[in-house]
Amino acid sequence: MSRSTAETLLRLEREAWVLDGADGRSRRVLDGGTPAAALDALQPPAAGRGRPLRVRIGDAWLRYLVVSWPPGLRTAGERAAFLAHRFAEVHGVEAPEWVMQVDRDAHDLPALGCAAPAAVVAAAQAFADRHGYRLAGIEADFVATYNRLRSRFGEADGVAAALAVLQEGRLTVGLWRSGAWRGIRSQSVRDDGSGALRLMLEAWGREAGIAGAPGANAGGHAEPGGVIHAAGYHGAVPAGWQRGEVTGRDVGHEPGGGA
Repeated sequence: MSRSTAETLLRLEREAWVLDGADGRSRRVLDGGTPAAALDALQPPAAGRGRPLRVRIGDAWLRYLVVSWPPGLRTAGERAAFLAHRFAEVHGVEAPEWVMQVDRDAHDLPALGCAAPAAVVAAAQAFADRHGYRLAGIEADFVATYNRLRSRFGEADGVAAALAVLQEGRLTVGLWRSGAWRGIRSQSVRDDGSGALRLMLEAWGREAGIAGAPGANAGGHAEPGGVIHAAGYHGAVPAGWQRGEVTGRDVGHEPGGGA
């Protein structure tokens, strides 16, 4: 891949913006200010010259949910209105301060939705314009990691599976079964995240009946709750769960390594 076509990655971490590309790496800490103000002060090593820029937003700045579409929604406007209602109900966030997106391919199945601060999105767009980049996309950290690893998930149909992503003291876990999202949660942790992961799975077990504390079969042996895949997570897997083939690997922030 030539320098003119290689993507540059601009990532919003918990406390800084990081620009990483063929021309080098630049970092600008927030230092108590807003992400928009810090990005205004970030200077690339060289002009963008029309090269693609991919923006990735850390999970600490985002809000996630799984939306189950009620019957009768027929238009994109109706779906957008319902999505906005769910984000307001679950997270207390609303437009125009937040920008909300959902998996457009999941028309009949539960879909993964994400909300990002509108000021962050606008600042990223302005940065691309100001420095001569072509904006290739704005993506969420967990979603980018899931998309990068999904081809390696190999659980059988009907088996619950989860991806645990841990970075910068933030644990985000998404749960699915038979190709449909069942839940997602994200929270700050001060340790390896194993306790938080166990509580998340137990909560989903109570709510959805597909995960959590394992049941027992007729012989009294515990049945697996499902498969845990991991990116950056090196903690214990809760009892009754199995480790997937994707285990403990770094989340990966290489330029162009997202969705």
